[in-house]
Amino acid sequence: MTRALSAFLLLFGLVGLAGAAPASNQNTGDEASRASVDELLSSASSAVRTENYEGVLVYLREKQLDTLRVIHRFKDNVEQERLVSLTGQPREVIRRGGAVTSILPDSKVVLISRHQRKGLLGSVAQFSPKRMRASYLVSDMGQRRLSDRIGRLIQITPRDEFRYGYRMLIDEKTRVPLKLDLLRGNDVLEQLMFTQITFPEAVADKAFQPGYNIEGFRVIEHEAVQVEDKPVPEDAWKPTDLPPGFELAEDGVRRVTENGYVRQMLFTDGVATVSAFIAPAGLRKPLEGATTMGAVNAFGHVSGDTQITVVGEVPAITVRQIASNLVHESRASAAEDKK
Repeated sequence: MTRALSAFLLLFGLVGLAGAAPASNQNTGDEASRASVDELLSSASSAVRTENYEGVLVYLREKQLDTLRVIHRFKDNVEQERLVSLTGQPREVIRRGGAVTSILPDSKVVLISRHQRKGLLGSVAQFSPKRMRASYLVSDMGQRRLSDRIGRLIQITPRDEFRYGYRMLIDEKTRVPLKLDLLRGNDVLEQLMFTQITFPEAVADKAFQPGYNIEGFRVIEHEAVQVEDKPVPEDAWKPTDLPPGFELAEDGVRRVTENGYVRQMLFTDGVATVSAFIAPAGLRKPLEGATTMGAVNAFGHVSGDTQITVVGEVPAITVRQIASNLVHESRASAAEDKK
């Protein structure tokens, strides 16, 4: 549930950044229309974080439908939201900035986690949005009506088999996205859609209070995974032969246990993102080969004493190619010396 909404917000953040420069427009092809689409995408990335809105959001994936009540506001430069599951097991998530509280009433558990404001995606904004135009066609499909509101339908179509497509309906007045489809060809892999939505001028503080009496619940606190300041070792892994359009966005070392360290690399094409995890073999149960969960694909293998795992909301061919082309620099040099 929460992964879905996070992906929803994240996608519009990335698309908005990519839309800051002229995008392709198959309907008209003129500069004014392209600028209009760019402005619309950029505004959507901001509005989804800074507008006040309340509504009911449905999430469809693998023929399973989840329904959420969403309450969101931006006050005193702090983003807050509350998500309440209306289907399946009772669940509730309350977020204030980087602090996230998850309530599981059936288990009588409260999970509290904290996330640093600057995540691995923070530097994506520094990249040139021209990469998006190289990998996708962007089309303005005109006006559509949803939840008694008028929106503009934008389609982002991949140019090759290494990425999915997207179709989004953006509210004309507020620029908040009303609907998002994740596409593989003409098939909808995942869909998020507001069936009800309002835009109040203000949202009361009490709207972000838990809806359950959590007295006596077991509280579990998870600290954010620490990002080490130390540089990546010179004798390290490097990416080669990446899928077209993808570039390395972030590269760092994370401490996941007291003595366990994992190198994490983030790749992006301006819209889609893929994470690669490089860890000592045996640190966790290894993933061998390919696995799929909905639109998310992963591929893992062990190379010597190292476990490599690559995961992302991209086609299987993309994670496999990245995982298969992470090369240890010292081994690559040794191989070259033998030639």
